[in-house]
Amino acid sequence: MEYNKLSLISEGKTKRLWATDSSAHAIAEFSDDAMMYHAKKKMYFQGKGKYCNEINAIFMRLLEENNIPTHFVETYSENSMVVKLAEMIPVEVVVRSYSAGSMIKRLGLEYHKKLKFPVLEFCYKNDKLGDPVINEYHAYAMELCTQEEMSVMCYNAMRVNKVLTDVMKKAGIIVADFKLEFGRVGNRLVIADEITPNVARFWDKDTLRRFDYNGVNPEHEYREILTRLKTVL
Repeated sequence: MEYNKLSLISEGKTKRLWATDSSAHAIAEFSDDAMMYHAKKKMYFQGKGKYCNEINAIFMRLLEENNIPTHFVETYSENSMVVKLAEMIPVEVVVRSYSAGSMIKRLGLEYHKKLKFPVLEFCYKNDKLGDPVINEYHAYAMELCTQEEMSVMCYNAMRVNKVLTDVMKKAGIIVADFKLEFGRVGNRLVIADEITPNVARFWDKDTLRRFDYNGVNPEHEYREILTRLKTVL
C-alpha cells in the first residue's frame, strides 16, 4: 500500500509523527537531534535520523520474527517509517541488565556491575514531572494500564531483552539497559516508539563503555552499532 504524508500529529524529542491517508497508520520521522543521557544533553549531527531509522527497523523486524508484536509496518524513507497508530500507554518500561544511570544513584550500586537478574523498572511518562519512577500499583491506581496489560508488558519486555541480548552479543555489544513503550492497537498491545541508542545503553563488550567517546562523538556510536548489526544479520 502507498502512504502519503499529511498533517503533523505530534512532535517529541527525537521524532515527528505524521498522519497519512490511512486512518490506521502514521509516519514516524526521526530527527537529527541526538538526545543523550535521558535528554539532559542534546547534540545534532547530520544523518542521525537515518541511523535511528535503520537501527529501529532492524530491531522491530527482529522482534516480529520472534513473534513479539510491534507497531512497525515498513520503512518509508531514509529517516522515516510507516507505523500502526497506537493508543500509547503512559508507562515507560526500563529493562536493566547492568547497573548504570539513575539506578546507581538511587540504590548505591557499583557502576558497570552485571545484575544477577534483569530488573524491570517503570516510569510515569510525564515530562513536567520528569518521568518519575513508579511501581505497578501506582499504574493501577492512576489508571494508566490494567493488571493484564502490565503482565503482558513485563512478559514481552523480558522477551525483548533476550532477543536484543542474543543478537548484540554476536556483534560484541552489551545491552546494559533500554526503555520500551507500549501501545494499544485494537485489543492488542504492541511495542511502539523506538529501540535505538536514543533510549538504550549499548556498550562495547571489551571496554564496558558507550561508543560515543563520553558524549563527544555521538555519530560514531550510531554508526558503529549499525555497522556491527549489519555484520551479524
